[in-house]
Amino acid sequence: MFWNKWKKKTQIETVELTDNGFVINHNGLVTHFDWSEITCLTGFKIDRLTFDEICLKIEAQSKFAILTESFSGWRFFVNALMSELPEIEENWEGIIAQPPFERNETILFSKAENENHFHCTECGIAHSDWPSLAFKSPANYDCLTEQDKSELGTLNSDFCEIRHDGQVDRFIRVTLTQKVNDNCQNLDYGLWVSLIENSYLDYKSNFDNEDHETGYFGWLCNNIPEYGDTMSIPCDVMTKKGNSRPEIFPHQNFDHPFVRDYYDGISQKEAKKRIDETMKNIG
Repeated sequence: MFWNKWKKKTQIETVELTDNGFVINHNGLVTHFDWSEITCLTGFKIDRLTFDEICLKIEAQSKFAILTESFSGWRFFVNALMSELPEIEENWEGIIAQPPFERNETILFSKAENENHFHCTECGIAHSDWPSLAFKSPANYDCLTEQDKSELGTLNSDFCEIRHDGQVDRFIRVTLTQKVNDNCQNLDYGLWVSLIENSYLDYKSNFDNEDHETGYFGWLCNNIPEYGDTMSIPCDVMTKKGNSRPEIFPHQNFDHPFVRDYYDGISQKEAKKRIDETMKNIG
């Protein structure tokens, strides 16, 4: 009786994944979260005298919970968290861990900020509009050696030519607008397509003609991160009044994931993932 009265109670500290989120049990206080209702995530650590313990505060509109790396299921939860919210810094635990024995409270995710801003990985600044994912040159030019670029190629902001023996490859810069299903913004690309000689010369001769409206056939000449090989996707190339760059429309009957996503639309989560991945791989 005496032992039962005074012995230390067993701690219940668990986090378990569910179909749409997770559930936290802290000594009988059970809190359910869906991934979609998270409004803020704050990481910090607690000084336990001989070691530091990384913690995470999870907030939703009408509830919050705190869990630590000692909770059963922590690693499975963190892996799922990074998959559901890829905008979180991949090494967030390492960042909070240093320097030791300091709280290092850091906001990892804020829904209000992320709905209206994009955090640029290049400059570190949050922008109110999504950036256009612009390729500086066609992949055909990128794969040349520096010597071949100077000897065989010419490149400016709108035109590119590569002169081989008995052949000239011609490219123009175009745009593509990807529909995003759950956001008022669309995702814009700056891409390159190849044109046959007659189409290329017609476009070039009318480059300063603000009333020039016509269509060409072209082949996509950039590889889009996340899709592997997107070279040579057939496209309709439509010029626009007012000297705007032409817009391309992939042929819907061409069987490729990028084409299917173009016509079906993508999620906001996928759009932000594309932004992150593209900015890591293009200049």
